[in-house]
Amino acid sequence: MAWLNWFFDKRVLLNLLFAAVAYALFLVGNLGYDVSLRDVQYFNGWLLLGCMAVMMLLTLRKRVVILPFGRVRFWLLVHIYLGFVVLGIFLAHTRYQLPDTPLEWLLWGLFILVAVSGLVGTWMSKTLPTRLESYGERLIFERIPVFRAQLAAEAEAVALESVEDGNTQSIAKLYNDLLGPFFARPRNILAHLRASRLPLTRLQGELDSIERYLDKDGKARLERLRELVEAKNGLDFHYANAGLLKLWLFLHIPPTYALVVVIVIHVIVAYAFSTGIA
Repeated sequence: MAWLNWFFDKRVLLNLLFAAVAYALFLVGNLGYDVSLRDVQYFNGWLLLGCMAVMMLLTLRKRVVILPFGRVRFWLLVHIYLGFVVLGIFLAHTRYQLPDTPLEWLLWGLFILVAVSGLVGTWMSKTLPTRLESYGERLIFERIPVFRAQLAAEAEAVALESVEDGNTQSIAKLYNDLLGPFFARPRNILAHLRASRLPLTRLQGELDSIERYLDKDGKARLERLRELVEAKNGLDFHYANAGLLKLWLFLHIPPTYALVVVIVIHVIVAYAFSTGIA
């Protein structure tokens, strides 16, 4: 599997080793700060915030393309592996305990959502591109409905030609029963997410079942329908998997900005209580 090959790559293992060393250094510093009788929560809290700020530089790098901020790939690697360190720092900051107050619960919940969605996003970034490449050229997600409408119009035209020809109603009936709904909208989303071709195989079987009833022209139309069905299946595959990436962005980026806002509130409240203002 692609993600297993990625995980056991020497560069990945080396980066994970660097992350582990960085976390070990944090634990040593955290312990030293604690035994010095200073409030260790401020130390690991500000370190946590600083690491998260570095991780968010990936967004800045993607938007600013003219300045020499390093390659996007470099910042993506920083984002991923620093994320593992941040998760450990967060656990230390919470003293490995569940929250006590509503604000802490909100902060804790948002952080876990961002962390889990980040891990899922890392997995998807290593598996979905390989899947999409197996179906040929990558497609712009917003253009998929246009291509689907074109295929649907051509399939309908083939079915109408078979009716006008008058030799057989097999193609028209198959189009009315199966192909029309198939071309009308995205189908078999869950199967495409599992990379299963079973629904396509079943539909191709239905096409094959009427071939013996067709003459030469009918068989030519049937062959064209096979090509259109295969193309539509490819569009649905791209729609399902690229759509999953779109959904992931919705589950990762907005909660990240919400987390930043709640962190600011948390810092204000923490300092207010420490100075006796609250």
